[in-house]
Amino acid sequence: MRSENQNVRHQGEDTRVPQARQQRAAFGVLGVSGPGPGAGALTPAVKPGDSGLREMDLRPPSALTNSKLLSGLSEEQLALLVPLMTPQEFSHGDVIVRQSLPPERVYLLLEGRASVKKRMPDSVEVELAALSAGDFFGELGIIRGALEHSASVVAASDVKVLSLGKDDFSRLLVDYPPIARNILSNIVLQLQDMNQRFVSSLRAETQELERQVRERTRELEAVGERLRRDLVLAQTIQRNLLPEKTKTFHGIVVTTDYVPCEELGGDITGAFSVDENHLAIYGGDVCGHGIYAALIMSYVKKLIETSVKRLLSGGRYVIKPPGAVLTSINHSFMTEISQGDPEIYLTLFLGVLDTRDLSFAYSSAGTHVSPLVVSPGRAAELFDISDYPVGHVPNHEYETRRYQFSPGESFLFLSDGVVEAWGESGFFGMDRVKEEGLRAMKADGRPDVEAIVASVRAFLGDAPPQDDMCLLAMSFMPAGAGP
Repeated sequence: MRSENQNVRHQGEDTRVPQARQQRAAFGVLGVSGPGPGAGALTPAVKPGDSGLREMDLRPPSALTNSKLLSGLSEEQLALLVPLMTPQEFSHGDVIVRQSLPPERVYLLLEGRASVKKRMPDSVEVELAALSAGDFFGELGIIRGALEHSASVVAASDVKVLSLGKDDFSRLLVDYPPIARNILSNIVLQLQDMNQRFVSSLRAETQELERQVRERTRELEAVGERLRRDLVLAQTIQRNLLPEKTKTFHGIVVTTDYVPCEELGGDITGAFSVDENHLAIYGGDVCGHGIYAALIMSYVKKLIETSVKRLLSGGRYVIKPPGAVLTSINHSFMTEISQGDPEIYLTLFLGVLDTRDLSFAYSSAGTHVSPLVVSPGRAAELFDISDYPVGHVPNHEYETRRYQFSPGESFLFLSDGVVEAWGESGFFGMDRVKEEGLRAMKADGRPDVEAIVASVRAFLGDAPPQDDMCLLAMSFMPAGAGP
């Protein structure tokens, strides 16, 4: 049944209804009759023989006796409140009290259900309480003197309410102390209900979170197992790409050793025959570690081994100078791999030895740890300054330099992971490398790369290497000596 006061349907505190209309409207909502013979509450009764004076029937409407707010008031006190109240009806979904609007009225819920909702700073709406017939709301804002409601009340079904203006409500608190007690009791019950809701919600959220964690853990374990298998396969592939630890090319002995700091490394080293008179050796360091670096290492290794020798027309081969090879690799690397990203680069050394006269052509791209030329009692750096790393300067042309080896000398390439190995006393350093290069010599005068690696590991102690370490030694034995 709709109230006659249709202009207060959505926000009752904004409009006051004339008292006579309030009384007439209240009768229908409260389930009592309007003025007239046989009427209920507030029905004027004319006594026989009186002089026209009228007395009011103060029997309380049954709807008020069930209100939690008015519990404890006498029938006469309840009946006196009826003229002060405005009946209203709201449809399901209507906002009865809107958050952020000023408190103007207190509401008694007669029929239906309502929900107390609060919009949080992140715009998420949270349900604080559920209301049913007999409950009341809107009183706290008036009691606190708040400038605005802290939450909204929304009809969860079609509802009927009685509302009381804030001035009348304030006088009611003074005149009827039981109402203050009822409000306090209601606050306690609401807090208990909210606490129970919070605990239940927290328990449900915790259980859901635990379920999600278990599910994600299973997924991550499955992914981790796949990655572990992939890493094992990648390690096998990378080991197969590494050169043999000791190999002889036309009387030239090449030895290598490689220690990655992770499952997969980004250092590269190798040696291969270009033709029957030329031997190519290389070594480098890809920026970074792991799968990404290992993939780039494989890419660069293939570029090197396919770029040194070029087939001309007529079936004749031409050996490209190392500087020209690095120029070509730099162009391919920047076009296909780094695409101009300065964080993706590598340092690379490439040399080609003529095994007939031991003349050595080489080029260096960013190799800041110079290879060593080792002979009995002497270890000298091959160069002082290197060129730009591969991947830093587009269209850069690298220079080819030359060195003449003598029988009995050795060439030792090592990555920066050897020189920059960090122990309790600081860096391993180039001076120690030179000392170890001279000390760790085999009986035939060849540098013992495995002994050098063992010295670095002893220097590190229990600490793992911070960077990949790779070494390559190329020895030119005197006549009559053998590997």
